[in-house]
Amino acid sequence: MKKKKRVMRVMGVPSRISASLASLFLIFFTLIFSSCGRQKTQIHLHDRHGLSYDFVKAYAQEHGAITLVLLDYHHDIRPEIESVTSVNWVGKLVEEDYVKKVIWLSGKKLLLPNRNARMDWLERSLKNTYPETADKMRQTVQLVDWDDLQTVELTGPFAITLDFDVFMKDPGDPAELFVDQLCNWIQKQKPELLTLAFSAAYQPKPDKAWAWLEQFTEAYKSRSDWFLESGEFGEKFESNDEALAWEEWRKNPAKYCAAETPFYAGAYFWQNAPEKCIELLKGKKIQAGNDSAREILGSWYDRDLIAMKDKFSTARKQALCDLADRAAEDFFAGQDFAAPVQNTAGPEKNYGIAVRFRNAEEDRGCLSLYEGVAEEDFEQAVQFCTKEALVDPRYSYIRPEELADLYTNISIFGKWEEISGPFDFEPGLHSLILEDEKGEKTLLQASIALERNYTREDFLARLSNKAGLGFDGWKKNALHFYRAQTITYTD
Repeated sequence: MKKKKRVMRVMGVPSRISASLASLFLIFFTLIFSSCGRQKTQIHLHDRHGLSYDFVKAYAQEHGAITLVLLDYHHDIRPEIESVTSVNWVGKLVEEDYVKKVIWLSGKKLLLPNRNARMDWLERSLKNTYPETADKMRQTVQLVDWDDLQTVELTGPFAITLDFDVFMKDPGDPAELFVDQLCNWIQKQKPELLTLAFSAAYQPKPDKAWAWLEQFTEAYKSRSDWFLESGEFGEKFESNDEALAWEEWRKNPAKYCAAETPFYAGAYFWQNAPEKCIELLKGKKIQAGNDSAREILGSWYDRDLIAMKDKFSTARKQALCDLADRAAEDFFAGQDFAAPVQNTAGPEKNYGIAVRFRNAEEDRGCLSLYEGVAEEDFEQAVQFCTKEALVDPRYSYIRPEELADLYTNISIFGKWEEISGPFDFEPGLHSLILEDEKGEKTLLQASIALERNYTREDFLARLSNKAGLGFDGWKKNALHFYRAQTITYTD
């Protein structure tokens, strides 16, 4: 490593609310429900439908058994599963007598074959449970379509829950009309509690799914208080469907991890939400409903990060990726690229940049100039990093015929700052540098955590092992850690 250039290669290495926190939510929201009457709707937005369970339960504890309007392609009733998940949370509420009736809308227009198929689906989900429990579910669930729903009169306490996967199957043409129709119908009902679930595992088109959430958010004009509940960093899958979806996202990042409309697991989902969606939710003055969401909202409002994103727009990041791709072709055609001058003197150290190549399974090469790159030298820095990444000695050299199957990742590092302890960073947002007792520094990019769904501990273990300290080496007292906000783009 040439220290004067501060060059560092970057290795590409290939929940939910806790019980105590949930208890606090139950108390808190029960008090709100009892004191606010019907003046405002509480809207809870989350990335998994199972996170609705605590809020519906709290509402029912205050008001008695309720009617639940379930606007969802799935019925979410699997009584044989003990823990509360997104595939059985409605069944648990029925089983525990918090919900006395479920009005289940599973599509806009359900002709007889569709209705029979949906009810057969429910029956298959009940076959492994006790007969009396199965009978209770059958008596509670009323299957409706859009025409039926418009004739329903909601009496007594009720809550509404909407999963955006309902627009994925049988939504009519166009689906956007159904989004507006359901949004208007919900507002007319004036519910005290509305939960919204963005179950990305069931959405085959990320751009469409995000657009539906944006459309709904923009169209919802009634008085309301919005809350975000997020999964965790390093969230584990809770169903086979989710596991398969996450694997598909990983293998096909061009479709599912596109910079403007990405799908990621857990807290990474909201951390990387489209800018339009973020601005619409900020316009609703959305509040954090759990600790993970508090971190996410902190990054949404961070002035330094906002300024950095404004400076390096999506178009500019795409241009840098395109430049890296052209530089790779030029390198194989015989062109060489010199390193840019890095200025690390003074309080402001400009930016850093990294170029990384990977395929669907593993990283193939990377180089980072982690600080001291002036904006006017970015193009030269990208070309130099590209050249070095193609011949990264930690991997077999990239062959020209591989280029068509590789993804190009660009990461831009902001200002580095020392942190008080190893946990003082947000995975997926901050890249980390570990400095050992000898002053040797090791860097791991934020995008690694994002792509591999790392927890904080996972990220620190990988960084520590890369530094030659073993997976537990980050726990030593004599180490120093530095973080930098990082924006990343993959093409």
